[in-house]
Amino acid sequence: MPVVEEADSGVAYVVRAELPGVRRERVNVEVDGRELHISGSVEESADGNALRRRSGTFSYGVRVPGDVDIDRIQADMTDGVLTLRLPKTAAVTRRTIEIRAEGNAE
Repeated sequence: MPVVEEADSGVAYVVRAELPGVRRERVNVEVDGRELHISGSVEESADGNALRRRSGTFSYGVRVPGDVDIDRIQADMTDGVLTLRLPKTAAVTRRTIEIRAEGNAE
């Protein structure tokens, strides 16, 4: 499981995952409904006594807030850190619901 941090920058949510030694081609990012999934695999090997081979798969999932514009999500990977930017929609999703009096079901 990668080390992940989540933050709200005001106009977007930012998710950063530490993936040292993982090549970009081995990382998969998907949004399924309101779930964000980061998965992938790592395969390294080295000769010598001090270094050892590490391999395996990883997966991380988090629920995406309802105000995310999933069509504009961006992903970048630099120096082993995957950064996802999840922009917020401009649409207002909050509204006040009027409570009617009992027996007034119009």
